[in-house]
Amino acid sequence: MSNQSVMPLEELIARLRAVEDRIAIQDMICAVTIYSDLDNPVAALACFTRDAVIDYSSVMGPTSANVPVAEHRARLATFLPGFDKRQHQVSNFQICITGKEATCISQSRAAHFLDDEIWEAWGTYHHKLRRTDDQWKITYQRADLLHQTGEHLVPLATKIVSDRTP
Repeated sequence: MSNQSVMPLEELIARLRAVEDRIAIQDMICAVTIYSDLDNPVAALACFTRDAVIDYSSVMGPTSANVPVAEHRARLATFLPGFDKRQHQVSNFQICITGKEATCISQSRAAHFLDDEIWEAWGTYHHKLRRTDDQWKITYQRADLLHQTGEHLVPLATKIVSDRTP
């Protein structure tokens, strides 16, 4: 027989819940980018609380600081669908959970393909989340741009979307 002590059941349950929360938070943050890449803006918007605020000012300029999530998603719809394909990758999650609130810092890399060119953006995401019922939802999202290449493609993608609109 082993002399190792057995973890109390309450502690084991608390640890399992903490692991489940961390996975759920990572999944929610990744879901936003996957749904955006797959042209499912409704599902992407569902990852946020109704009162969520977005700050993409380092990527899109000062008018993109602290805007309501629905407005931010509407702005993305003016150019993202103009790219042939997109792929966002998120990694290196640093999560802190305090009760029903959480914060997360992660690294991101986004590739947007248009013809034979690529707009790539590297950055750091900052998220705040809240547990709503049995699910975590994003209440705040900020992207801090570290570097980008091919940003001249954004106006071209915007024109493609504009030309499609009757």
